[in-house]
Amino acid sequence: KDDFYCLVMFPYPSGDGLHVGHAYNYAVVDSYCRWRRREESVFQPFGFDSFGLPAENYAKKHGLEPKDVTYKNIDKFRGQIDRMNTQFEERLITSDESYQKWTKWLFTKLKEAGLAYKKFAPVNYCPGCETVLANEQVKEEKCERCGSEVEMKELNQWFFKITDYKERLIKNLDWIDYPEHTKKQQRHWLENLNDWCVSRQRKWGCPIPVEGEEDTLDTFVDSSFYYLRYLTDSEGEFLPKEDYKQVDLYIGGNEHACMHLIYARFINMFLYDQGYVTEEEPFKKLIHQGMITKDGTKMSKSTGNVVNPDDYDPDELRMYLMFIGHYFDGGDWDDSKIKGIRRALGKWRRWIDGAVDGAVDGAVEVDKLEKDVDGFVESFKFNKVISTMSEFYNKNKDKKINKETADKFEQMITCFAPGFKK
Repeated sequence: KDDFYCLVMFPYPSGDGLHVGHAYNYAVVDSYCRWRRREESVFQPFGFDSFGLPAENYAKKHGLEPKDVTYKNIDKFRGQIDRMNTQFEERLITSDESYQKWTKWLFTKLKEAGLAYKKFAPVNYCPGCETVLANEQVKEEKCERCGSEVEMKELNQWFFKITDYKERLIKNLDWIDYPEHTKKQQRHWLENLNDWCVSRQRKWGCPIPVEGEEDTLDTFVDSSFYYLRYLTDSEGEFLPKEDYKQVDLYIGGNEHACMHLIYARFINMFLYDQGYVTEEEPFKKLIHQGMITKDGTKMSKSTGNVVNPDDYDPDELRMYLMFIGHYFDGGDWDDSKIKGIRRALGKWRRWIDGAVDGAVDGAVEVDKLEKDVDGFVESFKFNKVISTMSEFYNKNKDKKINKETADKFEQMITCFAPGFKK
């Protein structure tokens, strides 16, 4: 029913909580949606990619249940997201029974179509994590998660026949609206495509719906169709296909250029062939946000340079992240520069509060400002949004504005600093 479907890649609820990279994705995209919402309705759903090995390993180490660990982490994430003042609508958790039902349904449909099968095959096996790994999860013959030496084992595993879709997946790269470097990565990954091994020898995952089967499904299966599960009726049932809407804009890190994005494309093509959706490709347009670094290096706990978004005022944090650089490029965090955002918000607040009915309106450029900001938002140049609004203020700060102009300026600011409006 909405005009625009804007989707951020949903997070895995780790025990560390949201980091500043999450804030860069979620808070900035929330402002993009707020700006569009001035003229149209926007669907802005959210969920949690909650199954996975980290929670299971942590639970095993501390004598806990993976489910308890995961849902405790989700509560922490919810609190942090609320603190960001975003308008995301939570609609699913992949470990909930209501979601697992559809993961199992998808497996069954693939099996009925001859696209899910079981066979003995050589696979990467991590003795530390006690499960099969995808090739991409092996770095220099070691597990990227625990560092154990990976063994090659011949195991009886379930596979999805993604190779049947290889040519279509490659061909559509000629026209889909993805960044060129992502298309290049996908083409390269698809010149070496094997069928997708979906069996995992672990507990904290969706059970494979075959009698006597003890393995669970790869969590990439859960995330391969979540964008469709957001589009459900109040009972969580699939809508008639004519009511489905393709994702207009999908935003997430470029580290997902291949596995997740190719699996999602494959599953959507399969559902298209089966008559469940009306578009062959899941995402009309894809963009990647840049990375926020600290002291010129990637943030990590081991180097002690992680920035916690909870340590900052949500409006100041959001606007500083916008100002740090073009959204596709990211930038380097500098604590001293966030103070400039604080000063700017204070000045803008005092100027707006000084508006007077019937004042000679010196800020006649407010309509031009709105048009300029609109162009910058659509091209994700949020740094230009902030600098242009600052220029507008500096040019007119000595003039008395009337309340109509003050209201317009305040409404614009509130899209980028939701707590600004009184």
